[in-house]
Amino acid sequence: MCYKKHNDNTKIVISLYFIISAFVSSQCSYDYCIIIGVVSGLADGFVFIGGVFIFWKCQSQTVTPSQTIITLVGEDIILPCHLEPPSDAVSKSLEWGRLDLDPRFVHVWYDGQNHLVNQNPSYKGRTSLSTEKLKQGDLSLKLSRVKHSDNGRYRCFFPSGRKESVVELIVGSLSSPTIAGININRSAVALQCESAGWYPEPELLWWDSDRNLLSAGPTETLRGPEGLYTVSRRVTVEKRPNNNLTCRVQQRKLNQSRETHIHVSGQSQTVTPSQTIITSVGEDIILPCYLEPPSDAVSMSLEWRRLDLDPRFVHVWYDGQNLLVNQNPSYKGRTSLSTEKLKQGDLSLKLSRVKHSDNGRYRCFFPSGRKESVVELIVVAGININSSAVVLQCESAGWYPEPELLWLDAEGNLLSAGPTETLRGPDDLYTVSSSVTVEKRHSNNFTCRVQQRKINQSRETHIHRQSGTLSMKLKRKRKSSSLQNVSNLKNYSRKMKS
Repeated sequence: MCYKKHNDNTKIVISLYFIISAFVSSQCSYDYCIIIGVVSGLADGFVFIGGVFIFWKCQSQTVTPSQTIITLVGEDIILPCHLEPPSDAVSKSLEWGRLDLDPRFVHVWYDGQNHLVNQNPSYKGRTSLSTEKLKQGDLSLKLSRVKHSDNGRYRCFFPSGRKESVVELIVGSLSSPTIAGININRSAVALQCESAGWYPEPELLWWDSDRNLLSAGPTETLRGPEGLYTVSRRVTVEKRPNNNLTCRVQQRKLNQSRETHIHVSGQSQTVTPSQTIITSVGEDIILPCYLEPPSDAVSMSLEWRRLDLDPRFVHVWYDGQNLLVNQNPSYKGRTSLSTEKLKQGDLSLKLSRVKHSDNGRYRCFFPSGRKESVVELIVVAGININSSAVVLQCESAGWYPEPELLWLDAEGNLLSAGPTETLRGPDDLYTVSSSVTVEKRHSNNFTCRVQQRKINQSRETHIHRQSGTLSMKLKRKRKSSSLQNVSNLKNYSRKMKS
């Protein structure tokens, strides 16, 4: 309070009141305040009241509202969190956490750097923040290689303003369904569809060829200890021509689905018997496989594979087109199927520019009928001498006593072959091999025979050379004496390969 003399007669009393108001709550961080000044006085009989009002802006800072993120196992994702209005958060503290974990910290930023001492071990090496984005008030967390265990509620906590936001992460998991058939009678079959490894819980539907829902049994659901769901459902259908069915498993929340198609026919469908093909390096060959009786296979699934490889897929046909995502790299650009031939039930695979590493057993698998055929491909080593001749090598292991190896032509005449090489292993069993040079011409048939006169046993492999490709058929002969009647037989096994 101040006293001041005015015109020697009047005392002016001026009262000055300053009121400073500030509101502190978890919803508003004040960088400024409001000052209100009130002046009142009395002078020469006049009363006056004056006011001075000074305003500073009060700025409230928030983070983005809570939200839900949906992803699949293995993806890299961003858990969003932003300051509104944006401001530099590099020098501030930030906590990403899950309250259901111990320790709860997913990622901590403190004093301008990552502070991961107490980070939950399951997130080690999978979380990161961007310094550049923090400068713009972007507190979002990158989570890499998402796991099913990452499901949960994540809290983005900004201690400076006592602010937080919650992000719910739903990690989906899915797999393709499989179908198995059980014959009820000659006119009907029960089909069981099952799909495992889903999250969240999916639904399973059966459709006919016109995409109409079929009346199926109830869906059976099983949840495993890891939290993933397995669903299965059975439907009974008639065996009739062109009866194409679809098992569809879908998860609407993930907007994901998987389907498997099956063809139910009134006739039993088979594929051609297993066989062996012999060729030489650099040739283009056909690995044969046919449906019997023939039927259109364009809209069905077909797998050519080698179980000794990883990945095992040589060529996959699915839903009317090639599906080569998981094809073994060694076959890239060298395999093909003919759409026109598939229409006629010809599932044969063309393999171009054959390599020595292509040796092996190829499975032609037709899922619709759960049928398969095996083609053994033998790529002969050493092979082409010129455009008109080829060298054939025959070898047989595991013999006792020592056998002899012969090359015969189509009439059974002995061919002039190289000397027989003999190797005796530590188990006393013999391996014999011999090579022969023959002309490339049509109807050129050869036989490699390995025989042991003392035990009256022989084994033969027949080779047919035609148009650059060899096919082989194994024929076994046994003479009058049986293995059990040979007194001096120490051990006997056989293995033919060319």
